[in-house]
Amino acid sequence: MKRTYFTLLTVALVNTVGLLANLPARCFADTARVAQPTYCNDPGPIPASETTRELELPQFGITLTIPANFRSILRNNGAVEIVNPGTYEVLTCVARGGQALGRGYASVIVRSVDNSKNLDLRQFVEQNTRLQGQISPYNLGDRQGYLVESRSDRSAQFWLDSADSSDMTAISAGCDCRGMRDRLISILDRSSLSTSR
Repeated sequence: MKRTYFTLLTVALVNTVGLLANLPARCFADTARVAQPTYCNDPGPIPASETTRELELPQFGITLTIPANFRSILRNNGAVEIVNPGTYEVLTCVARGGQALGRGYASVIVRSVDNSKNLDLRQFVEQNTRLQGQISPYNLGDRQGYLVESRSDRSAQFWLDSADSSDMTAISAGCDCRGMRDRLISILDRSSLSTSR
């Protein structure tokens, strides 16, 4: 029994190797190309241009003024991420299946958060922010929101309630660098609220 099994296994291996040897070389070349990872070109962070443009986000009831060379990405969850052109190039390459070698990046993310419990804004912010920092009132146009600053100043958030839905809007700035509170405030100071969603 053992001898028969060994003989069958040997014959199967010899036949398989024989079949592999008879396949054209192009079959293996295609397989090798697929197996190799494609690394994304990374131009690094590209500085903000001096000129600006308005980015209208009617789904959030806000218009942000951002550097003209920055790009926006609509995420699957409905959030909008704003990044510099170098980071945009890497993220779109990764979305197409490429691999990034890894680096941190700065971005601004605008998203809606459901407030079906109808909490007041301050209470909602306290329950929904993950930042363990200072919460302070901040006005955008004629509406009061709350600015949340992380203790490390590597991230900051601005929260605002919606005039026509139960959703809250969160605008977050973050990176592996300091100064996110000031960066977020500079964006808010040049931005405006839309009249309707």
